[in-house]
Amino acid sequence: MRKAAILIATLVLFGLFGTAMTTAAGTATPTIAVDLAHGENPKGLLDVTYKNKTITPGMLSTIKDMKFVYFGDPKYEEELGIKGLGQKITYNALKGVDILIIGQPTSPFYPDEAQAIKQWLAEGGHVLWIAGDSDYGNGAKTQQFVDSLLDQLGITNLRVDLCSVEDPVSNAGGKSYRVVAFVKPSPDTPDKDMITKGLKNGGKILAHGPGVVAWVDSNGNWHPLNDSSRPKNAYIIVRTSKNGEIVENNAPAANAYQAGNTGSFPIIAVQIVTEKGKKPNVIIVSGETPIGGYEPMWVSKYYDVPLDGPTFITNFLHWSLEMAKGVPATSASAPAKTASGTSASSTGKVCGPAAIVGLAVVPLLLRRRK
Repeated sequence: MRKAAILIATLVLFGLFGTAMTTAAGTATPTIAVDLAHGENPKGLLDVTYKNKTITPGMLSTIKDMKFVYFGDPKYEEELGIKGLGQKITYNALKGVDILIIGQPTSPFYPDEAQAIKQWLAEGGHVLWIAGDSDYGNGAKTQQFVDSLLDQLGITNLRVDLCSVEDPVSNAGGKSYRVVAFVKPSPDTPDKDMITKGLKNGGKILAHGPGVVAWVDSNGNWHPLNDSSRPKNAYIIVRTSKNGEIVENNAPAANAYQAGNTGSFPIIAVQIVTEKGKKPNVIIVSGETPIGGYEPMWVSKYYDVPLDGPTFITNFLHWSLEMAKGVPATSASAPAKTASGTSASSTGKVCGPAAIVGLAVVPLLLRRRK
């Protein structure tokens, strides 16, 4: 009888752990779709190199707990080693996508593409990152493509203003347009420690020739974005130093800022938008791109300036997914990896009950062994 009891208890224990492990293994991996269909480039997805030396490991090899796909030229399937979803953005292709990154488009979006993204957002629980540029050269058109898409999507508040921001003090290589900005979330940003965790270089981020984020009120009036003037549930995430300066390179003129304005200006802002009965959408608007561009925000060094690009963007994407769940994050960091490669948070929710039962059964086994 004792042997039978021990055997039954052991089977129950391992059965619970087995169920837990199966459930964890079946947890869906978040999917990031990168838009490469509107003139964007994939720089930063693969390793960033200089003179055949890797400066920054690529996003694809760094963020291993998310699945990457893309829209754009079929050639990228072989080049990047990720699946293509088509050369146009469609709603059917967006099904199953959690995060959509649009980084500095150089051509406009078709109306049906905008409608597909709008339909996808209407489901709730998604993250959309739209990145603009400065108004230097062709960047002026990129700014207009970005703001036009935001208009078509019915995203009412955040915009990229039609100007540039430079920094004569905090920059790389002594050029004011190579802005070194800082991860400095608004004080009331939910779970902001999740964004700033592990930043080893003071939260420094490259913003190479960035635009600046503004906001538009319900009457269509533009306003500078700062911690005391912002729309509901909007937060600044990355900003210039206090030495930032607004610059005009091309017409049309900016709507919210004026050339010569100085201070700390927003490079990345986010708004958490919730419709009744649905999970929130996380809308990210930035004046520089995490991927692509002349030099992406992803880089970890530029002109010998050590940067926190990979750590910040990895943190920020995990934070965005937590915000899109509609509940406060339970941890101040991204899920830690276990030895098996799964995330500790995905296993913890299921293994917890099994662990409790295990703790109850083990003393029983020990007593019987005596």
